[in-house]
Amino acid sequence: MKKQGIIYMSIGIIWLVVMIIFGTIGNFHYERDYESYWNLAEKASTIQQKAVYIDKFVSGFKSKGFEGDYNAVIFKTPDNSFDKNLEALESLKTRLNEIQKMNVSSFEYQTAIQQITAQEQGEAHAMLDVFSGIWWKNNYIFLWEWIAAVEVFFCIFLIIVGLIKMGGGLKKVNQAMKDAERQKLLSKLG
Repeated sequence: MKKQGIIYMSIGIIWLVVMIIFGTIGNFHYERDYESYWNLAEKASTIQQKAVYIDKFVSGFKSKGFEGDYNAVIFKTPDNSFDKNLEALESLKTRLNEIQKMNVSSFEYQTAIQQITAQEQGEAHAMLDVFSGIWWKNNYIFLWEWIAAVEVFFCIFLIIVGLIKMGGGLKKVNQAMKDAERQKLLSKLG
């Protein structure tokens, strides 16, 4: 019984460690190749610099061949489509190019800057989640959204079952709990 418990616990712990290692590696690759350019675009104070970083972000995704892909397996919608989100991103890129031609001191330019900043900080996060999800689905499917959640629950289940088996099974654990309760009552009475 104990040997079986150790095996279950070992499998659960090892798989969690593997997921953490690959998750760390995947996060590094995604951040290095894509997300860092978006973050730099958000930080950039000039439209020209924002446009440069957005171009790098877009070209990085275009070169991966995600066209026609979705951040879903069953419930595919335009909102989780790579192509539709790329269109939205390219419209932002086009808008940045238009703003570059404006007079920097004009009211029109200032309004455009505020709109771009608001879009980058708020509305764009759903779009970034789609790109990130598609990247994870194509590169580390076992760490993609709901699949990773199922794996984590399964690993925790294996660890709990392993602990129970190491304790001698449910009957033995239950008996030990009853014995501890009796001891507690006897110590209060005695």
